[in-house]
Amino acid sequence: MKKELFNEEWIEETYLQMKYIIEPKSVVIVGATDVRGKVGEGVTRNALSSGYSGKIYLVNPKHNTIFGRKAYPSIKDIDEEIDLVEIIVPAERVIEVISEAAKKGAKGAIVVSAGFAEVGNKSLQEELVKVGKENNIRIIGPNCFGIINTEINLDLTFTFTRALKGSISFISQSGAMCCGLLDCALQQEVGFSKFINLGNKCDVDEADILAYLMKDQQTNVIAMYIEEVKAGKKLIDIAKLVTKKKPIVAIKSGVSEAGSRAALSHTGSIAGSDDVVIKGAFKQAGIIRVSDIEELLDVAIALSYQPIMKGKNVAIVSNAGGLGVMVADWCSQLGLNIPAFPIELREKLRLYLPPIASPINPIDMTGSADYECYSKILNIIANEKFIDGIISIYVSQGIVTSDGPARAVVEFSKKYDKPILAFWMGGVSITEGLRILKEGRIPTYTSPARVAKVMSALSDYGRYLTR
Repeated sequence: MKKELFNEEWIEETYLQMKYIIEPKSVVIVGATDVRGKVGEGVTRNALSSGYSGKIYLVNPKHNTIFGRKAYPSIKDIDEEIDLVEIIVPAERVIEVISEAAKKGAKGAIVVSAGFAEVGNKSLQEELVKVGKENNIRIIGPNCFGIINTEINLDLTFTFTRALKGSISFISQSGAMCCGLLDCALQQEVGFSKFINLGNKCDVDEADILAYLMKDQQTNVIAMYIEEVKAGKKLIDIAKLVTKKKPIVAIKSGVSEAGSRAALSHTGSIAGSDDVVIKGAFKQAGIIRVSDIEELLDVAIALSYQPIMKGKNVAIVSNAGGLGVMVADWCSQLGLNIPAFPIELREKLRLYLPPIASPINPIDMTGSADYECYSKILNIIANEKFIDGIISIYVSQGIVTSDGPARAVVEFSKKYDKPILAFWMGGVSITEGLRILKEGRIPTYTSPARVAKVMSALSDYGRYLTR
Protein backbone atom coordinates (compact mmCIF):
# COMPACT_ATOMS: atom_id res chain seq x y z
CA MET A 1 0.00 0.00 0.00
CA LYS A 2 1.41 3.37 -1.02
CA LYS A 3 2.15 6.05 1.52
CA GLU A 4 -0.20 8.56 -0.09
CA LEU A 5 -3.14 6.28 0.69
CA PHE A 6 -2.66 6.88 4.43
CA ASN A 7 -4.59 10.11 4.56
CA GLU A 8 -7.61 11.25 6.53
CA GLU A 9 -9.95 9.56 4.05
CA TRP A 10 -8.29 6.16 4.54
CA ILE A 11 -8.21 6.58 8.32
CA GLU A 12 -11.88 7.55 8.45
CA GLU A 13 -12.91 4.64 6.23
CA THR A 14 -10.90 2.16 8.30
CA TYR A 15 -12.19 3.66 11.55
CA LEU A 16 -15.79 3.14 10.43
CA GLN A 17 -15.03 -0.44 9.35
CA MET A 18 -13.48 -1.25 12.73
CA LYS A 19 -16.44 0.31 14.57
CA TYR A 20 -18.65 -2.54 13.33
CA ILE A 21 -16.30 -4.94 15.09
CA ILE A 22 -15.34 -2.98 18.21
CA GLU A 23 -18.58 -1.02 18.77
CA PRO A 24 -21.30 -3.28 17.30
CA LYS A 25 -24.96 -2.61 17.98
CA SER A 26 -25.75 -6.30 17.47
CA VAL A 27 -23.70 -9.49 17.75
CA VAL A 28 -24.31 -13.07 16.63
CA ILE A 29 -22.33 -15.83 18.35
CA VAL A 30 -22.21 -18.90 16.12
CA GLY A 31 -21.14 -21.89 18.17
CA ALA A 32 -22.63 -20.52 21.36
CA THR A 33 -23.13 -23.09 24.12
CA ASP A 34 -23.57 -23.45 27.87
CA VAL A 35 -21.60 -26.71 28.05
CA ARG A 36 -18.75 -26.18 30.52
CA GLY A 37 -15.24 -26.59 29.18
CA LYS A 38 -16.11 -25.40 25.66
CA VAL A 39 -14.64 -22.21 24.20
CA GLY A 40 -18.13 -21.27 23.04
CA GLU A 41 -19.36 -21.47 26.62
CA GLY A 42 -16.72 -19.00 27.80
CA VAL A 43 -17.49 -16.51 25.02
CA THR A 44 -21.27 -16.83 25.53
CA ARG A 45 -21.00 -16.52 29.32
CA ASN A 46 -18.89 -13.38 29.11
CA ALA A 47 -21.00 -11.77 26.39
CA LEU A 48 -24.27 -12.28 28.28
CA SER A 49 -22.92 -11.22 31.68
CA SER A 50 -20.77 -8.22 30.71
CA GLY A 51 -23.59 -5.65 30.76
CA TYR A 52 -23.66 -5.02 27.00
CA SER A 53 -26.89 -3.21 26.03
CA GLY A 54 -26.88 -4.19 22.34
CA LYS A 55 -28.57 -7.24 20.88
CA ILE A 56 -26.94 -10.67 21.23
CA TYR A 57 -28.14 -13.62 19.15
CA LEU A 58 -27.01 -17.16 19.97
CA VAL A 59 -26.69 -19.75 17.21
CA ASN A 60 -26.35 -23.51 17.77
CA PRO A 61 -28.51 -26.11 15.97
CA LYS A 62 -28.13 -28.52 18.91
CA HIS A 63 -29.75 -26.23 21.50
CA ASN A 64 -33.15 -24.58 21.82
CA THR A 65 -31.97 -22.40 24.70
CA ILE A 66 -28.52 -21.42 26.00
CA PHE A 67 -28.17 -19.94 29.49
CA GLY A 68 -31.95 -19.49 29.39
CA ARG A 69 -31.80 -17.46 26.16
CA LYS A 70 -33.33 -18.45 22.83
CA ALA A 71 -30.92 -20.23 20.49
CA TYR A 72 -31.31 -20.17 16.69
CA PRO A 73 -30.50 -23.13 14.42
CA SER A 74 -28.58 -20.85 12.02
CA ILE A 75 -27.99 -17.20 11.16
CA LYS A 76 -30.62 -17.55 8.43
CA ASP A 77 -33.28 -17.90 11.14
CA ILE A 78 -32.54 -14.45 12.61
CA ASP A 79 -35.01 -11.89 11.24
CA GLU A 80 -32.96 -8.72 11.86
CA GLU A 81 -29.75 -7.37 10.36
CA ILE A 82 -26.54 -7.74 12.35
CA ASP A 83 -23.28 -5.81 12.68
CA LEU A 84 -20.87 -8.47 13.92
CA VAL A 85 -20.60 -12.25 13.87
CA GLU A 86 -18.29 -14.18 16.20
CA ILE A 87 -17.55 -17.67 14.92
CA ILE A 88 -16.62 -20.66 17.09
CA VAL A 89 -17.18 -23.66 14.79
CA PRO A 90 -14.82 -26.14 13.08
CA ALA A 91 -12.55 -24.45 10.52
CA GLU A 92 -14.20 -26.10 7.51
CA ARG A 93 -17.56 -24.46 8.40
CA VAL A 94 -16.29 -20.91 8.92
CA ILE A 95 -16.59 -19.74 5.30
CA GLU A 96 -20.19 -20.95 5.12
CA VAL A 97 -21.01 -18.97 8.26
CA ILE A 98 -19.33 -15.82 6.86
CA SER A 99 -21.47 -16.08 3.71
CA GLU A 100 -24.65 -16.44 5.76
CA ALA A 101 -23.70 -13.47 7.95
CA ALA A 102 -23.14 -11.33 4.85
CA LYS A 103 -26.76 -11.89 3.81
CA LYS A 104 -27.84 -10.47 7.18
CA GLY A 105 -25.81 -7.29 6.63
CA ALA A 106 -22.80 -8.15 8.81
CA LYS A 107 -19.81 -5.86 8.28
CA GLY A 108 -17.43 -7.52 10.72
CA ALA A 109 -16.40 -11.01 11.84
CA ILE A 110 -14.30 -12.40 14.69
CA VAL A 111 -13.10 -15.90 13.89
CA VAL A 112 -12.11 -17.69 17.10
CA SER A 113 -11.88 -21.03 15.29
CA ALA A 114 -8.40 -22.51 14.80
CA GLY A 115 -7.20 -24.84 12.06
CA PHE A 116 -5.92 -22.37 9.47
CA ALA A 117 -2.40 -21.14 8.60
CA GLU A 118 -1.08 -21.90 12.08
CA VAL A 119 -1.41 -25.63 11.27
CA GLY A 120 -0.33 -25.25 7.65
CA ASN A 121 -3.82 -24.85 6.17
CA LYS A 122 -2.97 -21.69 4.24
CA SER A 123 -5.38 -22.35 1.37
CA LEU A 124 -8.39 -22.34 3.70
CA GLN A 125 -7.20 -19.07 5.27
CA GLU A 126 -6.76 -17.52 1.81
CA GLU A 127 -10.28 -18.60 0.88
CA LEU A 128 -11.58 -17.00 4.09
CA VAL A 129 -9.94 -13.69 3.15
CA LYS A 130 -11.38 -13.89 -0.36
CA VAL A 131 -14.94 -14.49 0.87
CA GLY A 132 -14.61 -11.65 3.39
CA LYS A 133 -13.50 -9.19 0.69
CA GLU A 134 -16.23 -10.28 -1.70
CA ASN A 135 -18.83 -9.56 0.98
CA ASN A 136 -17.25 -6.38 2.43
CA ILE A 137 -16.72 -8.06 5.80
CA ARG A 138 -13.58 -7.19 7.78
CA ILE A 139 -12.23 -10.20 9.67
CA ILE A 140 -10.29 -10.47 12.93
CA GLY A 141 -8.51 -13.82 13.31
CA PRO A 142 -8.76 -16.69 12.71
CA ASN A 143 -7.32 -18.51 15.71
CA CYS A 144 -8.04 -15.63 18.07
CA PHE A 145 -9.21 -14.90 21.60
CA GLY A 146 -11.77 -12.20 20.76
CA ILE A 147 -12.16 -8.59 21.84
CA ILE A 148 -13.18 -6.51 24.86
CA ASN A 149 -14.63 -3.00 24.77
CA THR A 150 -15.10 -1.73 28.33
CA GLU A 151 -16.72 1.49 27.10
CA ILE A 152 -19.85 -0.42 26.00
CA ASN A 153 -19.39 -3.33 28.44
CA LEU A 154 -18.81 -5.84 25.66
CA ASP A 155 -16.69 -8.92 26.35
CA LEU A 156 -16.44 -11.37 23.46
CA THR A 157 -13.56 -13.43 24.89
CA PHE A 158 -13.41 -16.67 26.86
CA THR A 159 -11.22 -15.38 29.70
CA PHE A 160 -12.10 -15.73 33.39
CA THR A 161 -10.72 -12.24 34.12
CA ARG A 162 -12.89 -9.17 33.67
CA ALA A 163 -11.25 -5.98 32.40
CA LEU A 164 -11.58 -2.84 34.51
CA LYS A 165 -12.38 0.39 32.68
CA GLY A 166 -9.41 2.57 31.86
CA SER A 167 -7.57 4.44 29.11
CA ILE A 168 -5.02 1.84 27.90
CA SER A 169 -5.82 -0.25 24.79
CA PHE A 170 -3.98 -3.50 24.09
CA ILE A 171 -3.47 -5.12 20.67
CA SER A 172 -1.98 -8.59 20.64
CA GLN A 173 -1.24 -11.31 18.13
CA SER A 174 -1.32 -13.83 20.99
CA GLY A 175 -4.53 -14.67 22.86
CA ALA A 176 -2.67 -16.15 25.83
CA MET A 177 -0.75 -12.88 26.13
CA CYS A 178 -4.12 -11.11 26.44
CA CYS A 179 -5.20 -13.46 29.23
CA GLY A 180 -1.94 -13.07 31.14
CA LEU A 181 -1.75 -9.29 30.83
CA LEU A 182 -5.40 -8.89 31.78
CA ASP A 183 -4.87 -10.93 34.94
CA CYS A 184 -1.72 -9.01 35.91
CA ALA A 185 -3.48 -5.70 35.33
CA LEU A 186 -6.49 -6.69 37.44
CA GLN A 187 -4.19 -7.54 40.34
CA GLN A 188 -2.72 -4.03 40.05
CA GLU A 189 -6.19 -2.49 39.56
CA VAL A 190 -5.24 -1.14 36.14
CA GLY A 191 -8.07 -0.49 33.69
CA PHE A 192 -8.32 -0.83 29.92
CA SER A 193 -10.29 0.69 27.10
CA LYS A 194 -10.03 -1.98 24.39
CA PHE A 195 -8.52 -5.48 24.24
CA ILE A 196 -8.03 -6.76 20.69
CA ASN A 197 -6.52 -10.15 19.82
CA LEU A 198 -5.65 -10.44 16.13
CA GLY A 199 -4.68 -14.11 15.96
CA ASN A 200 -3.42 -15.06 12.48
CA LYS A 201 -4.12 -11.56 11.08
CA CYS A 202 -5.63 -12.86 7.85
CA ASP A 203 -7.27 -9.46 7.23
CA VAL A 204 -7.39 -6.91 10.07
CA ASP A 205 -3.91 -6.09 11.35
CA GLU A 206 -2.30 -3.73 13.87
CA ALA A 207 -2.39 -0.78 11.46
CA ASP A 208 -6.17 -1.10 11.00
CA ILE A 209 -6.71 -1.14 14.77
CA LEU A 210 -4.33 1.80 15.22
CA ALA A 211 -6.41 3.82 12.74
CA TYR A 212 -9.44 3.15 14.95
CA LEU A 213 -7.68 3.79 18.27
CA MET A 214 -6.23 7.08 17.02
CA LYS A 215 -9.79 8.43 16.88
CA ASP A 216 -11.10 6.55 19.94
CA GLN A 217 -11.82 9.04 22.73
CA GLN A 218 -11.45 6.49 25.54
CA THR A 219 -7.93 5.40 24.53
CA ASN A 220 -4.95 7.49 25.69
CA VAL A 221 -2.17 4.89 25.52
CA ILE A 222 -1.73 1.92 23.15
CA ALA A 223 0.20 -1.25 24.04
CA MET A 224 1.03 -3.96 21.49
CA TYR A 225 2.43 -7.48 21.35
CA ILE A 226 3.65 -8.35 17.82
CA GLU A 227 5.10 -11.59 16.50
CA GLU A 228 5.02 -10.86 12.78
CA VAL A 229 4.97 -7.61 10.83
CA LYS A 230 3.27 -8.53 7.55
CA ALA A 231 2.92 -5.02 6.14
CA GLY A 232 5.79 -3.15 7.75
CA LYS A 233 5.49 0.10 5.81
CA LYS A 234 1.75 0.28 6.48
CA LEU A 235 2.30 -0.22 10.22
CA ILE A 236 5.11 2.33 10.48
CA ASP A 237 3.28 4.96 8.39
CA ILE A 238 0.16 4.71 10.57
CA ALA A 239 2.19 4.59 13.77
CA LYS A 240 3.91 7.88 12.81
CA LEU A 241 0.50 9.55 12.72
CA VAL A 242 -0.76 7.93 15.92
CA THR A 243 2.31 8.64 18.06
CA LYS A 244 1.93 12.37 17.48
CA LYS A 245 -1.31 12.10 19.48
CA LYS A 246 -1.00 8.98 21.63
CA PRO A 247 2.01 6.91 22.78
CA ILE A 248 2.49 3.35 21.51
CA VAL A 249 4.42 0.81 23.59
CA ALA A 250 5.30 -2.49 21.91
CA ILE A 251 6.95 -5.87 22.33
CA LYS A 252 8.26 -7.40 19.11
CA SER A 253 9.02 -11.09 19.64
CA GLY A 254 10.23 -13.76 17.26
CA VAL A 255 13.48 -11.97 16.45
CA SER A 256 15.65 -15.01 17.15
CA GLU A 257 15.72 -18.15 15.01
CA ALA A 258 14.08 -20.15 17.80
CA GLY A 259 11.47 -17.44 18.37
CA SER A 260 10.64 -17.33 14.67
CA ARG A 261 10.07 -21.10 14.60
CA ALA A 262 7.75 -20.87 17.60
CA ALA A 263 5.80 -17.96 16.06
CA LEU A 264 5.26 -19.97 12.87
CA SER A 265 3.59 -22.82 14.75
CA HIS A 266 1.72 -20.44 17.08
CA THR A 267 -0.06 -18.07 14.67
CA GLY A 268 1.33 -19.10 11.31
CA SER A 269 3.68 -16.11 11.41
CA ILE A 270 6.97 -15.76 9.59
CA ALA A 271 8.30 -13.47 12.29
CA GLY A 272 11.56 -12.29 10.80
CA SER A 273 14.80 -12.07 12.74
CA ASP A 274 16.24 -8.70 11.67
CA ASP A 275 16.15 -7.06 15.07
CA VAL A 276 18.20 -4.06 13.91
CA VAL A 277 15.67 -3.18 11.20
CA ILE A 278 12.74 -3.51 13.63
CA LYS A 279 14.50 -1.35 16.23
CA GLY A 280 15.22 1.38 13.67
CA ALA A 281 11.72 1.36 12.23
CA PHE A 282 10.07 1.53 15.65
CA LYS A 283 12.30 4.43 16.69
CA GLN A 284 11.51 6.29 13.47
CA ALA A 285 7.78 5.88 14.12
CA GLY A 286 8.01 6.90 17.79
CA ILE A 287 7.05 3.43 19.03
CA ILE A 288 8.50 2.71 22.48
CA ARG A 289 9.94 -0.79 22.33
CA VAL A 290 10.09 -2.88 25.52
CA SER A 291 11.38 -6.39 26.19
CA ASP A 292 8.74 -8.16 28.30
CA ILE A 293 5.18 -8.03 29.61
CA GLU A 294 6.14 -6.52 32.96
CA GLU A 295 7.90 -3.63 31.25
CA LEU A 296 5.03 -3.22 28.76
CA LEU A 297 2.54 -2.77 31.59
CA ASP A 298 4.96 -0.61 33.62
CA VAL A 299 5.48 1.85 30.77
CA ALA A 300 1.84 1.91 29.65
CA ILE A 301 0.68 2.71 33.19
CA ALA A 302 3.22 5.51 33.56
CA LEU A 303 2.24 7.07 30.23
CA SER A 304 -1.40 6.83 31.25
CA TYR A 305 -0.93 8.37 34.70
CA GLN A 306 1.90 10.89 34.34
CA PRO A 307 2.67 13.98 32.20
CA ILE A 308 5.14 13.78 29.32
CA MET A 309 8.81 14.19 30.21
CA LYS A 310 10.41 16.99 28.21
CA GLY A 311 14.09 16.06 28.45
CA LYS A 312 16.65 13.64 29.93
CA ASN A 313 17.49 15.24 33.30
CA VAL A 314 16.35 13.25 36.34
CA ALA A 315 16.43 14.16 40.03
CA ILE A 316 16.53 11.27 42.50
CA VAL A 317 15.10 11.87 45.97
CA SER A 318 15.75 9.06 48.46
CA ASN A 319 15.77 8.21 52.14
CA ALA A 320 18.54 5.64 51.50
CA GLY A 321 21.85 6.51 49.86
CA GLY A 322 22.52 3.03 48.49
CA LEU A 323 19.22 2.80 46.65
CA GLY A 324 19.76 6.25 45.16
CA VAL A 325 23.14 5.15 43.81
CA MET A 326 21.65 2.01 42.24
CA VAL A 327 18.86 3.97 40.53
CA ALA A 328 21.38 6.57 39.32
CA ASP A 329 23.52 3.78 37.80
CA TRP A 330 20.54 2.31 35.95
CA CYS A 331 19.39 5.70 34.70
CA SER A 332 22.88 6.50 33.41
CA GLN A 333 23.16 3.15 31.62
CA LEU A 334 19.86 3.90 29.85
CA GLY A 335 21.01 7.31 28.61
CA LEU A 336 19.35 9.54 31.21
CA ASN A 337 21.24 12.39 32.89
CA ILE A 338 21.58 12.68 36.67
CA PRO A 339 22.90 16.26 36.69
CA ALA A 340 24.97 17.58 39.56
CA PHE A 341 23.11 20.33 41.43
CA PRO A 342 24.58 23.85 41.45
CA ILE A 343 25.81 25.21 44.78
CA GLU A 344 22.83 27.58 45.15
CA LEU A 345 20.37 24.69 44.89
CA ARG A 346 22.35 22.52 47.30
CA GLU A 347 22.35 25.30 49.88
CA LYS A 348 18.60 25.72 49.51
CA LEU A 349 18.08 21.98 50.02
CA ARG A 350 20.32 21.93 53.13
CA LEU A 351 17.84 24.17 54.93
CA TYR A 352 15.36 21.26 55.08
CA LEU A 353 17.73 18.30 55.36
CA PRO A 354 19.38 16.71 58.43
CA PRO A 355 23.06 17.69 58.88
CA ILE A 356 24.24 14.22 57.80
CA ALA A 357 22.14 14.26 54.60
CA SER A 358 23.58 14.74 51.11
CA PRO A 359 22.05 17.45 48.88
CA ILE A 360 23.79 16.31 45.71
CA ASN A 361 21.91 14.35 43.05
CA PRO A 362 20.85 11.68 44.09
CA ILE A 363 19.61 13.41 47.25
CA ASP A 364 20.11 11.22 50.33
CA MET A 365 17.65 12.55 52.92
CA THR A 366 18.59 9.70 55.36
CA GLY A 367 16.19 7.34 57.10
CA SER A 368 14.58 10.08 59.21
CA ALA A 369 12.99 11.76 56.16
CA ASP A 370 9.27 12.16 56.86
CA TYR A 371 6.30 13.75 55.07
CA GLU A 372 7.59 17.26 55.74
CA CYS A 373 11.06 16.51 54.42
CA TYR A 374 9.84 14.74 51.25
CA SER A 375 7.34 17.54 50.62
CA LYS A 376 9.85 20.38 51.03
CA ILE A 377 12.55 18.73 48.91
CA LEU A 378 10.18 17.71 46.13
CA ASN A 379 8.70 21.19 45.91
CA ILE A 380 12.15 22.79 45.65
CA ILE A 381 13.23 20.37 42.93
CA ALA A 382 10.00 20.88 40.97
CA ASN A 383 10.77 24.56 40.46
CA GLU A 384 14.14 23.86 38.86
CA LYS A 385 13.63 24.21 35.10
CA PHE A 386 16.58 21.97 34.23
CA ILE A 387 14.95 18.96 35.98
CA ASP A 388 12.60 17.04 33.65
CA GLY A 389 11.51 14.13 35.87
CA ILE A 390 11.80 12.87 39.44
CA ILE A 391 12.25 9.43 40.99
CA SER A 392 11.24 9.24 44.64
CA ILE A 393 12.64 6.37 46.72
CA TYR A 394 11.55 5.03 50.10
CA VAL A 395 12.69 2.04 52.11
CA SER A 396 11.41 1.21 55.56
CA GLN A 397 14.18 1.70 58.13
CA GLY A 398 12.15 1.52 61.35
CA ILE A 399 12.07 5.30 61.85
CA VAL A 400 9.43 6.78 59.53
CA THR A 401 6.36 4.90 58.27
CA SER A 402 5.64 4.76 54.54
CA ASP A 403 2.37 6.72 54.50
CA GLY A 404 3.84 10.22 55.03
CA PRO A 405 6.37 10.09 52.16
CA ALA A 406 3.70 8.56 49.93
CA ARG A 407 1.29 11.43 50.65
CA ALA A 408 4.02 13.94 49.80
CA VAL A 409 4.61 12.27 46.42
CA VAL A 410 0.88 12.23 45.59
CA GLU A 411 0.50 15.88 46.52
CA PHE A 412 3.49 16.78 44.34
CA SER A 413 1.97 14.95 41.37
CA LYS A 414 -1.24 16.96 41.65
CA LYS A 415 0.60 20.30 41.74
CA TYR A 416 3.30 20.01 39.07
CA ASP A 417 3.49 19.14 35.39
CA LYS A 418 6.57 16.96 35.75
CA PRO A 419 6.49 13.16 35.84
CA ILE A 420 7.27 11.49 39.14
CA LEU A 421 7.83 7.76 39.63
CA ALA A 422 8.19 5.89 42.90
CA PHE A 423 10.55 3.10 43.93
CA TRP A 424 9.22 1.75 47.24
CA MET A 425 11.28 -1.07 48.73
CA GLY A 426 9.96 -3.37 51.41
CA GLY A 427 7.14 -5.76 52.25
CA VAL A 428 4.48 -5.58 54.93
CA SER A 429 5.80 -2.29 56.34
CA ILE A 430 5.19 -0.34 53.11
CA THR A 431 1.62 -1.60 52.50
CA GLU A 432 -0.06 1.65 53.51
CA GLY A 433 2.34 3.75 51.44
CA LEU A 434 1.71 1.57 48.39
CA ARG A 435 -2.04 1.97 48.85
CA ILE A 436 -1.73 5.77 48.96
CA LEU A 437 0.50 5.82 45.87
CA LYS A 438 -1.87 3.54 43.92
CA GLU A 439 -4.91 5.64 44.79
CA GLY A 440 -2.93 8.76 43.81
CA ARG A 441 -2.07 7.25 40.39
CA ILE A 442 1.66 7.23 41.07
CA PRO A 443 3.45 4.50 39.09
CA THR A 444 5.36 2.51 41.71
CA TYR A 445 8.07 -0.08 41.15
CA THR A 446 9.99 -2.57 43.23
CA SER A 447 13.47 -2.42 41.69
CA PRO A 448 15.96 0.18 40.42
CA ALA A 449 15.93 -1.37 36.93
CA ARG A 450 12.15 -1.16 36.53
CA VAL A 451 11.82 2.45 37.62
CA ALA A 452 14.78 3.55 35.49
CA LYS A 453 13.48 1.77 32.37
CA VAL A 454 10.12 3.48 32.72
CA MET A 455 11.68 6.92 33.21
CA SER A 456 13.81 6.29 30.12
CA ALA A 457 10.68 5.44 28.11
CA LEU A 458 8.95 8.64 29.29
CA SER A 459 12.01 10.63 28.23
CA ASP A 460 12.24 8.93 24.84
CA TYR A 461 8.60 9.66 24.02
CA GLY A 462 8.78 13.25 25.25
CA ARG A 463 11.87 13.96 23.14
CA TYR A 464 10.24 12.25 20.13
CA LEU A 465 7.28 14.64 20.39
CA THR A 466 9.56 17.68 20.54
CA ARG A 467 11.29 16.51 17.34
